[in-house]
Amino acid sequence: MKVARRASLVLAVLLMAIPMRVHAQAYAGQLGVGLYSPSPYVGPIAPDFGGEIGLFTIPTGDTLPARGFSLGLYFQNVKLVAAEDPSFPASDRHRGYNKSNFQGSIAYGLGNHFEIFAAAGEERIKSRGGWTTGVINGLELAGRFTQTDPSKMRVGVKVAMWEPGSRGRLALYVAALIPVANDQDFIETRRTDWEFGASGSIGILTGNVDYLLSSRRSTDPDIRVPNRLRFAVGTDVPLGPLHWITELDRNVYDNASVSEGSPDLKSPDYSYFASGVRVFLGHTGIAVTAALNANVDQLVRHGFSPTPIGGILGITYAPFPAPPAPPRPLPPPAVAATVTETETAPAEEEAAEPAPAVEAPPAAPPAPQTKTTTDTIGFDRGGSRLTNIAKAILDGVALRMKNDLNSTAVVTGYSDNAGSEDANLKISAQRADAAKAYLVERHGIDAARIRTAGRGSADPVGDNATEEGRAKNRRAVIVVTFVSGS
Repeated sequence: MKVARRASLVLAVLLMAIPMRVHAQAYAGQLGVGLYSPSPYVGPIAPDFGGEIGLFTIPTGDTLPARGFSLGLYFQNVKLVAAEDPSFPASDRHRGYNKSNFQGSIAYGLGNHFEIFAAAGEERIKSRGGWTTGVINGLELAGRFTQTDPSKMRVGVKVAMWEPGSRGRLALYVAALIPVANDQDFIETRRTDWEFGASGSIGILTGNVDYLLSSRRSTDPDIRVPNRLRFAVGTDVPLGPLHWITELDRNVYDNASVSEGSPDLKSPDYSYFASGVRVFLGHTGIAVTAALNANVDQLVRHGFSPTPIGGILGITYAPFPAPPAPPRPLPPPAVAATVTETETAPAEEEAAEPAPAVEAPPAAPPAPQTKTTTDTIGFDRGGSRLTNIAKAILDGVALRMKNDLNSTAVVTGYSDNAGSEDANLKISAQRADAAKAYLVERHGIDAARIRTAGRGSADPVGDNATEEGRAKNRRAVIVVTFVSGS
């Protein structure tokens, strides 16, 4: 048991060292990860039950935008099974209980990739069915009971990483679960628990691994609460303002004991399934959540007697994503000045006193003349990652655009014909977005000066029947328009 706890501490230290190492490499220019760029995810976000940006109970790979904040208010009910008391063995039918939580949360984005969050509330634990006796968090509970305690305050940080031009997002987080009361009869322990996790999101899919390092209930006697390892996967399917969210996880507990060599007080492992909707109210950032959940293990073993069904309700706020800025229009050409002709006086009036000369208005400056340059960068098969050669070409494009602040660019991505047309259009758009992201993030070019488009396998410049020709077609073309005199 001691070895397992030391191993989890080492894992936690390594987990928190990853973002520091990535930050150092990115700052030194050794890693192509846009730690200071906006997230590639442009859909609406909301805090989960724990306070960080996520689904219902699964954190996603996203964080709040810089200086954005979120609020959450949730009620959750789950059906669980207590650990078996070795002195009074009982089947899991007689160790079932309800756990209901009413919890509020707040979070703040310190940067586009860094958020802090806090959540706290109240929990109500009640025996159900034919409860006889069991152990919850190292506390033995005999006979039917109902107990309401303050839940531990969950305070943590979350760091997200993503690469320009990629749809994938990775986030690492750590949280402390701090007791707010000091009563040995509370079901929650009087010491701080630690939680470490990682989440990855791409498209509608999110995966999560989470480890909860539980504190001891007491040292005399030595009562230890089992640690929990959670594997989870979830989907978020947008259907307009309504998002259909589904979660499935597996919770695995290690062996806890009263003292070294004593019988185990391990809670039974279980799987949790939830499915429901989150409705975003226009562009206000307010969302309403409603879902049903089920203890899958109880459902498989005993069906609906007793019922394994619970639920979750919530109302949240998070900043709604702003629409993209429109491209900056080119300045209109100046109107050429008209030239006024003066008539000569008749011959018979030559002797008359000449009229004062009328000066013609000064001529307007010539209309600005435009010129363009065209650059082409290549990509590897099936990818949108910029090569070193492509970055060198884009460095030259950025230098020219910095020298002419009125210049604009159009980046058009292309692909070969190896995949379906939908896939080719998608990868070509990602290639154009990757080039734009490099100009904006690495060189500070105003994003409004750059437009992107994906043309798929259209307009090939090479023969798609040969590998050499397909390599030429996997490209992005950057056309920069300059205005003379600017």
